[in-house]
Amino acid sequence: MKTYRICAATALACAAATAVFGQRMFSGPRDYGSQVLAKVFGKNDAFSAIAEMTIVEKQGKPPMQMEMTYAFLKGDLRTEMDMASMKGTSMPPDAVAQMKQMGMDRNISIFLGGKKLMYLIYPGLKAYCEMSQPASTPSETNEHKQAKIDITEIGKETVDGHPCVKNKITVTSDDGTQHEVIAWQATDMKDFPIKTEMTTAGATITTHFRDIKLSPPAASLFAPPADFTRYSSMQEMMMSSMQQFMPPAGGAPPRNPTTPQPSN
Repeated sequence: MKTYRICAATALACAAATAVFGQRMFSGPRDYGSQVLAKVFGKNDAFSAIAEMTIVEKQGKPPMQMEMTYAFLKGDLRTEMDMASMKGTSMPPDAVAQMKQMGMDRNISIFLGGKKLMYLIYPGLKAYCEMSQPASTPSETNEHKQAKIDITEIGKETVDGHPCVKNKITVTSDDGTQHEVIAWQATDMKDFPIKTEMTTAGATITTHFRDIKLSPPAASLFAPPADFTRYSSMQEMMMSSMQQFMPPAGGAPPRNPTTPQPSN
């Protein structure tokens, strides 16, 4: 039983780290707001694509790389991540296998800009949790309203065969704090940012899009499946997964919650 507990704890710790990692990559757009998303994505209010992401830490650690599937529709953003695509991490070699056994190797994040809601979904568990953005204080709301956005052209380059204008998008709040995004916006794709680069929390995040489709994705992609179990928090969902993974008191092998049990 002790071995199973160690495996479960390791997998769940990795799941938590993955969730934080995913949120960190989108902290920029969420903090900047819909105005910046509109500037970055140009005239495109709907698209789907695959994003190849690279994160380089200032401390000189090996780059972290992964792939994510994007769907964007009028301010709402859906991303899907598979742990198997991650490279350059310090996770134990068997961690992904453990998480797959638990049904936590894939997760989907849905950000609903208008409702300020986030759904974190695990298809392998057929479960999700809902998180709301804390209400803004009057000063934070005022800062958001007064944020200034400047776009400066810094060059022209060709990326993946598309002619692009390389722009520096600078967001300045009323207290003088600035954030910058470098975007290579394709002039033949309604200024779609084939590549972006930003620095946040001491790391440089580069996103390179491919398989870009500018048609609207299905609206059903931006809601959790109706037959999935809803949990009130990530912790509650993870604890439920652990309990299903742990062997019963009698010492029988643990059950994979994603595998149907044989009938008698």
